[in-house]
Amino acid sequence: MSWNEQHSFIVGKLQTFIRSSEHSVSARSSSQRERKRFDYFINADRPVCRAMFLFYHGESIDRLKRRQKYLTEIGTLPPNHGNAGRAPKHACKPMDKRKVKIFIENFTVVHGLPDPGRDLRAAKGRLKVYLPTIMNYKSVHRIYEKSMDLEGSDPVKYQTFRRLWIESFPHIVFSRTKSDLCITCEDNKKLINASIATGDEEYKLDCLMRAREHLLEAKKERDYYRASIQASKESYINAISNGTTDLSQGSVMHYSWDFAQQLQFPYEDHQVGPIYFKSPRTAQLFGICCEAIPKQVNYLIDEADFPGKGADTVISLLDHFFDKYGLGEEHVLLTADNCVGQNKNNAVIQYLMYRVITGKHKSITLSFMIVGHTKFSPDGYFGLIKKRYRRSKVYTYEHLVDVINSSTPGGFNTCQRYRDSQNSGIFQFRKWSTWLGKIFKKLPEITKYQHFKTDVNMIGEIAVKESVDANEGTFALLKKKVDHLDEKLRKGPPVHPLKELPPQRQWYLYEMIRPHIPTEADKESTAPKPKVAKPKAKNTAK
Repeated sequence: MSWNEQHSFIVGKLQTFIRSSEHSVSARSSSQRERKRFDYFINADRPVCRAMFLFYHGESIDRLKRRQKYLTEIGTLPPNHGNAGRAPKHACKPMDKRKVKIFIENFTVVHGLPDPGRDLRAAKGRLKVYLPTIMNYKSVHRIYEKSMDLEGSDPVKYQTFRRLWIESFPHIVFSRTKSDLCITCEDNKKLINASIATGDEEYKLDCLMRAREHLLEAKKERDYYRASIQASKESYINAISNGTTDLSQGSVMHYSWDFAQQLQFPYEDHQVGPIYFKSPRTAQLFGICCEAIPKQVNYLIDEADFPGKGADTVISLLDHFFDKYGLGEEHVLLTADNCVGQNKNNAVIQYLMYRVITGKHKSITLSFMIVGHTKFSPDGYFGLIKKRYRRSKVYTYEHLVDVINSSTPGGFNTCQRYRDSQNSGIFQFRKWSTWLGKIFKKLPEITKYQHFKTDVNMIGEIAVKESVDANEGTFALLKKKVDHLDEKLRKGPPVHPLKELPPQRQWYLYEMIRPHIPTEADKESTAPKPKVAKPKAKNTAK
């Protein structure tokens, strides 16, 4: 029982035990008083002594006397707590609650990933945000405590922190090691649950068959992805057995690529509280994985050099990767996710056809994972980078390079910088989309196909399939004969001009981010004083 329940129970019993005697005269005064005595019972027909009554109910003599006094003076009304109507001295203050909420919001911006399924129903109208699997409420609370200590404020305790999180941010959750992110799978689950209540057997079977067909389709694509990796491993093993790492005639190699969430710097493993309210410098991370070796090349591009996510950027990075890190394979198998703006578009397909036309490969097959089932090799390598990043102190671009290179003991993650030691560009971003659009036609209804193949035996044509076991269709995309394009193909696309950071952003980094960097050299590297005049603030007053 709770304390109030115990009190009411014992006082109720004592009320039935009380026995009043006639008025007696006190030996010390002439006044008369009513004498009250208590008989003790275990039940109605079992009288016991007071010691037995205390033992049976687990009471102490002092508490029993207090309750007897309470009964005679006040009665059986429930007692009021002494602090009723006033907050205890250790209560969480409104300012502390506000700091907890701001911390969680900004911490999620740095470490969270939005729900790939984009299902607003999952969190009652709010998009779910997933924090890394290696984190939990305890680990985030420890980071919060360190941030508050650096700020000179007292942190709230763990239970209060967790309660405020659940009440205010139920949509911010920790990702499980195996989580279903496919909206189609989620809809099928809800239909199956709803069909159980209806009792219609035919409707139940229809819902189960629909869910089963979708999962079998996803399994087929996953099996094809694994088979492509296995074929590339066998080609690589054969090359090693011949005493070389250059692949021979008829060789096959598989690559997969993806963009990771951007990295921020400066960053510390115990990130200081004030910086959660600001926008540090960022760097984009693009990884191309060769599962056969295994190894992933990670292109790290500072925000001052990054032209933006899109087909031109993806193709430029792929082109540099094939030239510098390619293993000399003749047949290439590629896998990417279904992002239309970056991967699944006409420019990427046209670039692969361009490589075959120019003799760089004999055949290239590009496959896309089913939406919601796009977890593949690059995600694992990105996870290792993020794990190292969260435990490091990063103040400059150079520190980010070291984090990537040291994220795996065996060197499976390697960093490809954009600029060399003389601050010159190692590779160039080019206007591939416009240039390729003058050579090739657009593929109609590109989004409904999952597999694309271009081969040296069908120059200028692309073979497409809606699924791995579907019928194959062919489209001719070349506008002119190859003989008429020799000079144009050798010249290549024009270079994409890069712009410096806007003056406003340069001054923001100098004034807001520079104070959080400890050493002068690191300050000059990440947030130097701008050489341009500080722009005037816009006057919004009418």
